[in-house]
Amino acid sequence: MGKVAAFYPPEVQWAADILKYFAGLAREVHGESSLTTAGMVNMTFVQPYGVCGAIVPWNGPLVAMSLKVGPALAAGNTLLLKPSEKSPLTALYMGKLIPQAGFPPGVLNILPGHGRVTGAAIASHMRIRKLAFTGSTRTGRIIKKLAAESNLKDVTLELGGKSPLVVFPDADLEETVAAAAFSIAMNSGQICMASSRVYVHESIGEKFVEAYVTKFKEIMGKAGDALDPNTTHAPQADAMQYESIMKHFETAKNEGASPITGGKRIGEQGYFIEPTVYLNPGHSSSINREEVFGPVAVINTFSSEIEVLKLANDTEYGLYASVYTKDISRALRFAKQLESGMVGVNCTSPTMAFDLPFGGTKQSGEGRESSLKSLHSWTELKTVMIKI
Repeated sequence: MGKVAAFYPPEVQWAADILKYFAGLAREVHGESSLTTAGMVNMTFVQPYGVCGAIVPWNGPLVAMSLKVGPALAAGNTLLLKPSEKSPLTALYMGKLIPQAGFPPGVLNILPGHGRVTGAAIASHMRIRKLAFTGSTRTGRIIKKLAAESNLKDVTLELGGKSPLVVFPDADLEETVAAAAFSIAMNSGQICMASSRVYVHESIGEKFVEAYVTKFKEIMGKAGDALDPNTTHAPQADAMQYESIMKHFETAKNEGASPITGGKRIGEQGYFIEPTVYLNPGHSSSINREEVFGPVAVINTFSSEIEVLKLANDTEYGLYASVYTKDISRALRFAKQLESGMVGVNCTSPTMAFDLPFGGTKQSGEGRESSLKSLHSWTELKTVMIKI
């Protein structure tokens, strides 16, 4: 939802690669042994939880499912998967393919339904011991509360973001502009790790802003039917998502912030929103601090490293951050000090590696998806001590 047809094939390939990766990792589920205690042989068993649950969002269901189905099944669990009520067909089709892949009945179970009923039932179920959720921070809080109040099930949360992208004067301007604009344009801005907060050094501010606005509009391009291969700008997911974005615009206006481009609906049919950019709206403004989940970016100028690091980190989100510079020392300083689960150096979202952990800090989530670490998060560790 929000994707254009041109993005379908690479996303399918991405999901397939994730599943193949975890299929290969299945042999890595093993414990370790110890002979350090006199008269004992000690070891650990790595065992599956058993029945697990997963709840995936509407904005990227295929990849989100793969990041849960892959490690959960590779670790030896059975999985109850709930897709979003807005986009259930992808999950249902995957359920159709699972038997063809050789899995017996009951290993992967698809349960469509509304979050307040079906999702809550999964989060509260006393026989589900592990749950992974991808979605908003608000819903993540509810999921964690239900999990705690039921059986204290282990929970992995991949939540919202307001990701900063920092641009220094020595960055490759053309490359940076293209990557930054694509990050917020992708999926019509409906992606948790979108670089929606851009910080550019004041010495190149004017040049960057002009190039960014041009590239943003160019990437978004033609609004229309998402199934039309010529369409480059798909609509927002539904009326609710559209209205949410328009409310953000109204709040920004009431706070005295006006976009330098966009901020309106495109046409009268479909929930299309113009690519929108705010310039220096104020650090405390809601448009600068809240996740909008649409084609809406905020550009702020800065004068020093200390200043921009403080501004970038002054948020309750911590999913993805980026820094563009040719100075390797500066790049490593920022990689270390940016408060985020993932940091891109001279690259930004959606860049990620499925053999490395994916996830956020602060209110962007807990636990990690992807990588060997994710596989082990779907297992329990047991220590066995044997007297000899």
